[in-house]
Order: sequence, then C-alpha cells, then structure tokens
Amino acid sequence: MKKRLLPVLLLLVVVFLIWFWTKGSKMFFHRESNSFSGTIEATLVPVQSELSGKIVEITVKEGQKVGTGDIVARLDEQSLKIALASAQSQLKQAEQRLQDLLGGTRAEEIRRYQANVDQSQAGLEQTAAAEQQLEAIVARDLENLKYEEKFLKDEEALYKEGAISKKEYDAQVHKLKVAEQQYKTSLEQYEGTKAQYKSSQAQMNAARAALDLALSGYTQPTILAQKAVVEGAQQAVNLAKLNLTKAVIRSSVDGTVLYKHVEPGEVVNPAGRILTVLEPEDIWVRIYVPEAQLNTIALGKKASVSVDAYPGRSFAGEISNISDRAEFTPKNVQTKEERTSIVFAVKVKLKEGFGKLNSGMPADVIIN
Repeated sequence: MKKRLLPVLLLLVVVFLIWFWTKGSKMFFHRESNSFSGTIEATLVPVQSELSGKIVEITVKEGQKVGTGDIVARLDEQSLKIALASAQSQLKQAEQRLQDLLGGTRAEEIRRYQANVDQSQAGLEQTAAAEQQLEAIVARDLENLKYEEKFLKDEEALYKEGAISKKEYDAQVHKLKVAEQQYKTSLEQYEGTKAQYKSSQAQMNAARAALDLALSGYTQPTILAQKAVVEGAQQAVNLAKLNLTKAVIRSSVDGTVLYKHVEPGEVVNPAGRILTVLEPEDIWVRIYVPEAQLNTIALGKKASVSVDAYPGRSFAGEISNISDRAEFTPKNVQTKEERTSIVFAVKVKLKEGFGKLNSGMPADVIIN
C-alpha cells in the first residue's frame, strides 16, 4: 500500500513545487525586485471635423481598420460651394478693375466723361436762365404787391368817408390777397431755382473732376490699393477651396475604429468628435517603480511583458518614459501596504504583440 502511495505523493510534491514557483511564491514572498504589474494602454486618436456642418455620410464601421488618409466621413458641401463661387466672382471683378487701371482710361470713357461735362454745363446754364427770369418775376410781383397795399389804404379812407361802397372796398381787399399769394408763390419758385442752381453747379464740378482724372490717368496709390483688393480676394478664394476640402474628413493615423460618435444627418461643430481610432502599434504598460529601485531603471532599458491570455509567452518592450514626479502607488495596482509607498510612473513601450495585446489587459513586466 505504501509503495502505491509513494508515486502519488511524489506527483503531488512536483505539482506543488510548480504551483509555488509560478504563483504561490508571490503569496509568501515579495515579488522579484525587477518585476512589476500594470495595465496595457494604447493611443486613442480622435477624428474631428474642422468645420460646422451636417454629416451626410460615414464610410466606416466600429471595428474596421483604416489607414492614414482614408475617407471616414463627409459633410454637406452645398454652402461651401456657394461660398467658393461667390469668392471667385469677387476675385474676377477685382482683377478686371485692376486691368482697367493698368490699361489707363479708354477713349470711349473720356468721351463719356466729356458728355457728362457738356450735359452738366447745359443744365447749369438752363438753371441760371430760369433763375434770372424768376428773379424778374419776383421783383414785378413785389412791386405789384406794394401798389395794391397803397391802393387799399386809399380805398379804406374813401370807404370810411362813404365815397365808395363796401362791395368796392371788399374787392380791393381781395385783390391785395391775390397779390400777396402771387408774390409768395414766385418767391418760393425763385428760392427753389437758386437751390437747383447750386446742385447743378456741384454736378458740373464733379463731372469736370472726373474728366480731369480720366485725362491725367490713374495715380500709383490707386493702382496699389486695387492690387491689395485683388490679393485679398485671392486669399478668400484660397480659404473657400481649403474649407471645401475639409468637408471630406480623413483619418490621420493607421488604426482601428473604436467608437463612432455621430450618425448621418447630425450636425457637428468645429472640433466635434466623429470617430475614435485606436493605434494598435502604439501600446504600452504603465508601471510604478518604488523610489528605492529607481536607480535600476533607465530610458531604453529592455523589458519583458506577459499577460494571462498568453501563458508561458512574453513580449519584448523597452522603457520609453520615466516620470519626474513622485506619487503614491494607485490603489488598483499594489497591496494596501504598498499603496503608501512613494513611486514613480514608468512607461514601457511594447515592441511586439500588436494585434494580440489589447488596451485594458492586466500585465506583468520584468525589467531585464
């Protein structure tokens, strides 16, 4: 019986030693000084819109792989195309105006300016003649008014003496009122003609100035100012073209679509997130090294990373960053006693395991 139990006992001892070597030793002894625990992390890249607008298409799904420059979404382009057409029209007008200035004044333009001067001159002369005629009429009506006023005084004296009837007196009062109204009307016409004469004179001066400018040609400051207008219009066209290209949204990295944040028909604002892309080849483990062991850590030092999903296998990595600030060990990493330790965060970048190791996996790291 004892002979039969001996192989079984030996087998149990071997199993216990294997378990103790791989797992149980961590329960009784501190882990190796170069062994640490952490969680695998990865770079998440947001794909955002630079413009506001309505999403008309999303060309990818969650879990789909995308490459740098791949189209992932499109915005409605209608308003952007209208803005581009308007900017191009303004540029064309500005360029045409500049060509006119550089080419000088054409003969037909000079003839048009001269015709304006002639027309303004004729209008000024006509207004001056009308003003003289109305001035004579005003003088005549004023003289007539004075006569009727004097005659009424004489008639009033006769009426009081009984030499004339009331009907004759009232007739003279009416004639005076007519004379007053006639004088008032002619005076208003005269003042209106004087104002018209001043306006005609101003138009004449403006027409002569335009003709003089056409005959002398455009000045250099005028040409330089128009060149600046053309440059501004060209920049507006360039901006409108650039905005139109931004209606097509592309991935900036190679990776996997992790989240889709909007659907077609939704309106996004500038910097609005459309997708989140996971960079599968930019993964690392963040570990926390006690201050006393910091002298064994250096940038570029090699490391081995293992996870429970792949027992017996390790993945190569190296230290890519060491924090310059001390902190307490996070609660989800070490035991309660170790959480009171002062540690430094260390980033171990993985060199292999892409496609196998995923963000969120617990991992053990051994610094070589």
